[in-house]
Amino acid sequence: QKLAALVVKTPMAAKTAPFQQQKALANSLTKKTPEQAKISLYVSQGSNMTVATILTTALPKMTDHLNQKISNEYITVANKSGLTLSPQDWSKLQTPIHTTLIKRNKVSTKEISGMAPFLVTIFCWLGSLIASLLNWRDHSKNEKKRTDGRLSLTSVTSQLISGIAIVTAIAVSVYFFTKVCYSVPIHDPKQFLLMIGGISFVFYLLQSAVLDLLGLKGWPLLLIIWIGSMAVITFIPQMLSPFYHNYVYDITPIRFAYDLILNQMYITDALITGPSMLSLLYIGIASIFAMYASTLIKKRKKDSLA
Repeated sequence: QKLAALVVKTPMAAKTAPFQQQKALANSLTKKTPEQAKISLYVSQGSNMTVATILTTALPKMTDHLNQKISNEYITVANKSGLTLSPQDWSKLQTPIHTTLIKRNKVSTKEISGMAPFLVTIFCWLGSLIASLLNWRDHSKNEKKRTDGRLSLTSVTSQLISGIAIVTAIAVSVYFFTKVCYSVPIHDPKQFLLMIGGISFVFYLLQSAVLDLLGLKGWPLLLIIWIGSMAVITFIPQMLSPFYHNYVYDITPIRFAYDLILNQMYITDALITGPSMLSLLYIGIASIFAMYASTLIKKRKKDSLA
């Protein structure tokens, strides 16, 4: 409109290069129908229910604020330019951005409001903790080849074999209470049982290794380590204190177990393989070496005294 008025007022201006450039630009812009911008917000409830609840409220508010800011700028420009707009056009300027909130990996009410992975992790830990102590005491009492309080190679091997039977019982029990008693959806029961059994076995190996090395003196240490590391599975890494984030989060076995259980229960098509499973595998192998290494401690001391 301004260019047309300029041609009427100053015909010679229409022949200049700047005018022609502005006219070409105006023509190209007016040929395109303005469309409302669209933003899709994806929130994964399964990844962390607490954070997802916060984001479900916070993200729309953020886009509303952005909408208001851009709308004010549009209206200011329109008013200064004296544009003649229809009520429909003014309405479009009020909401330049359309926002859609999409929830992924939804958590149903039967999944205990997102607490199911946390509870399953704790059950695996408690079951293996108690089982490792009872099994170690039973082997210590019935140890016939050693009289120095240590387990023999045969007893350690028996610990490993009996541990497999124990964690199988733990996995079946956890599955029974989770699926049957509380009706928590489990997408792949076979994979879930294998994962729970593997996690419980690593917990069992780690705790048995501490008991084989330190005896009952290692029991309080186990409690302190496990209870202290529970904070890493109740918050996302960004919400942890610097100490937990830098020195606990990346090394505690309970976090690796929680990640696997969370993915298996809440994340669609998640696999049990990955960095967390690899970390637990390394911890389990190191624990087995420590269990067998504990059989050499007293012998070396006796040889040096002789």
